[in-house]
Amino acid sequence: MKITFPSLLEILCFTAYMMLSACTNAQNSPRIGEEKSFVYSQVELEQMMTKPACLGEYRTSLSGPLRKPDRKGGFIADSTFTVEVIKVPGEGFLIHGWLYLPRGNEKCPLVVLSNGGGDGSRSIKSFSDFMAPILAHCGIAAFVHDKRGTGESEGIYVNTTYNDYITDAGNCGIILSGHKRIDPEMIGVMGASEGGRVAVMAASRFPVFSFVVSQAGTVVTPIEDRLNAQLNGMTDQGVISDSIAMLVRPLWEKSFRAWAGNDPSEHEKVNKEIAEAREKFDRDILPYTKQEMDSIPAFSVILPTWNSLGNDYLTELGRFRKKWLAIFGEIDRVVPTEASVRNIVHYMSLSGNESYNIAIIPRMGHVPVDTETGDRVNFDFLIVNWIRKSVLDLNQTITTP
Repeated sequence: MKITFPSLLEILCFTAYMMLSACTNAQNSPRIGEEKSFVYSQVELEQMMTKPACLGEYRTSLSGPLRKPDRKGGFIADSTFTVEVIKVPGEGFLIHGWLYLPRGNEKCPLVVLSNGGGDGSRSIKSFSDFMAPILAHCGIAAFVHDKRGTGESEGIYVNTTYNDYITDAGNCGIILSGHKRIDPEMIGVMGASEGGRVAVMAASRFPVFSFVVSQAGTVVTPIEDRLNAQLNGMTDQGVISDSIAMLVRPLWEKSFRAWAGNDPSEHEKVNKEIAEAREKFDRDILPYTKQEMDSIPAFSVILPTWNSLGNDYLTELGRFRKKWLAIFGEIDRVVPTEASVRNIVHYMSLSGNESYNIAIIPRMGHVPVDTETGDRVNFDFLIVNWIRKSVLDLNQTITTP
């Protein structure tokens, strides 16, 4: 007899259902069969990831604009939108960006796209650069911008924090809400990885945003997030074994807590423990001291993340009531999918928000690639279909396979 075990997707769906059931008052609990799940089933997910009708014959591309076959063996490039350069004033800095506008004169919905982690202006915009032409082709304006202190945007990157990126995304939404082509009632924010967390927090803090899409955007505390990413990263790269990871984990956690507290005395205590641990372990698997992190140029790329460790991004979600699509890879080793889904369900139950959906994509890790086939996952189809269905309330948005 063959025994099969449930997938993580099935486990998370069940967990979400149980949590929602537990949060429901017994006197007002719905009858069996009426409970609502906010996690897409496999059937629903497959339907939502089918090519949207708005794309027609056009094909998406990671290396350039959309294009469609010309029936002669070549391709026709997309010309359904224009790109306008806009500089958005913020907290003493100008944020440089590009507004993708569908052709025409009517007002359009808008999505402000936030950036991933790091200071490489091109790489951290890869998600934004890919999604913007797709959104614009489907009638949704999109704004791509350089993160503060990178590319053509002003500011000093090493001095920034997540709160700066959240504020900049909000300011972009506010300024663009006055654009003659933008519908101020239909403005959302979207991002992947670090940009996913930034997008959700921007939607939480700025009334200008009515919806948000996050892909691989962690929904745990910053310390939990960094512990997960740091230790999994070293383990997956073969730098340390699982047993060594367990031994060094307490020191990493103490280091992150010292950064979160921004307390020099706590840093000094941790520095002594780091020095002692270096007598037993390779220094490359241990945290560095704050003085080393501040002085070694190679660490400047991650200082904004370390300087954001003390922020509480969960409590305010207990008041979050906007439309939200949260996308996760089932086997993401950077972002803790199971814990993030559990927290979303918990905090949305506290806020009373029922306008959200969670998509857990099988065989996908932190990047949208099927780990078994190597094929790109059609997360873009999912996003467009969700916006058209849940935000714009459009029917017949999905073509048949």
